[in-house]
Amino acid sequence: MNLTQKEKRELTNAKKALSKILMPGYMAYLLTILSMVYIVDEIASNICNSLQSDMVTQFYVTAKGMEFNNGLAAYSAMTAPLYAFMLITPFYKSLADRYGRKLFLAINTFGMGVGMLICMLAPNPIVYLMGVGVINFLMNNDMQVLYIMESVPEKHRAKLTSITKAIALLGVMAIPTLRDMFMTDDGGAWQQVFMIPAIAGMLMGIVSLLAMPETPAYLKRRIAHLEKSQAPCTAENGNSAEQSQGGVKDALKFIFKHKQMRAIALCAFVFVASTGGTNYYESIMKTGGMTTNQITTAMFFIPLINAAMTAISGFITDLLGRKRSVVVHTGIALVGLVCFVCSANFGLPPVLVGISYGFFIGGLWSAADILFILLPGESTPTNLRVSVVGTMGIMSGVGNVISVAIMTVGMLFVESIGLLYLCVAIPFLLLAMFILITKVNETKGMDLSAVTGFEWD
Repeated sequence: MNLTQKEKRELTNAKKALSKILMPGYMAYLLTILSMVYIVDEIASNICNSLQSDMVTQFYVTAKGMEFNNGLAAYSAMTAPLYAFMLITPFYKSLADRYGRKLFLAINTFGMGVGMLICMLAPNPIVYLMGVGVINFLMNNDMQVLYIMESVPEKHRAKLTSITKAIALLGVMAIPTLRDMFMTDDGGAWQQVFMIPAIAGMLMGIVSLLAMPETPAYLKRRIAHLEKSQAPCTAENGNSAEQSQGGVKDALKFIFKHKQMRAIALCAFVFVASTGGTNYYESIMKTGGMTTNQITTAMFFIPLINAAMTAISGFITDLLGRKRSVVVHTGIALVGLVCFVCSANFGLPPVLVGISYGFFIGGLWSAADILFILLPGESTPTNLRVSVVGTMGIMSGVGNVISVAIMTVGMLFVESIGLLYLCVAIPFLLLAMFILITKVNETKGMDLSAVTGFEWD
């Protein structure tokens, strides 16, 4: 089979791009841009929840005369369609296996900026939810993490991923800084907090499109695919997984076909069912009796501890392996969650509240990153990697719906949102650890360019 002129140009450009990426100093350039993109992603991921009680107060308590818990439950119920909408995320994300990582990194980053702009200008909860929906849909793609995984040496993969994320988490300190800059102690002018992050998101989207290279793993795969297309098809290259160019259908077939991926998917689904209460951390502090200024003080310490935890987690993951690291991080998260709920509800200093939540969220998301990105990414061939990781978002979406549904109903009957979350999170986390220990195999040291998925069958 002969290549078309377009494919020949793509092959030539891919070889040129790969030669540039392998030059000394290019890795530092790539990681610098990815760090800035990651900062936008982390701010977008946190900003809506960090302003939740003020949004509920304005749109539900003041405008509709509702009690706070009832208003929060009403808002939470309105978010349900967003989770259904997120079920199409894998179909969107799998396109990166066909068209490359760069385009979607740029779209995701620019789109998150647009979502924050919508939230800033929203006159009512319906429009505000549209902005939240745009942010949630795009932030779940985590294309910057796939970039790092496919660009750095294997022995440094977890460390560089965690260090880059730690830098991004330090950028989340912009949220309490902007709260302190724009908001009064009664929560006024909360929507102005979105302004600067929205501009930064759209700007970094443009920078990503113009300045980012493709990942080496993707370029090597495209070069091999295009060169193989010129050769006659043989029994040697007939493996469907190797020949697939990605997509949700192929990803689902791969997940259900291989024992390792089935176990990871089940574990991740149960794990994410524990995370719904993270949507309400600011409201947990508010209903615990903390003022706006006290919450802002606590928020300065959350990203500091979270960033430190995330940076250390990469070294732990490379040292202990993926499975043991998930157990360690989950244990830290459980202790942090109990301390957070107790300190927020018993009038302890805001610094302690922020530190406790930082340990909780740092441990929780470090474990989640391994379960949803690192373990499946190291158990899947390159041509299906983004599709499989994206399809894992189905588990994330369904698990989140279960957790949020329990929280939404529960807060109508339980006054303490923090106590309610403890009752939801602890059982799911313990069950996920049981599945991980008994069913999932270690992937430390896997060669991403050689893994097939049959290694554990």
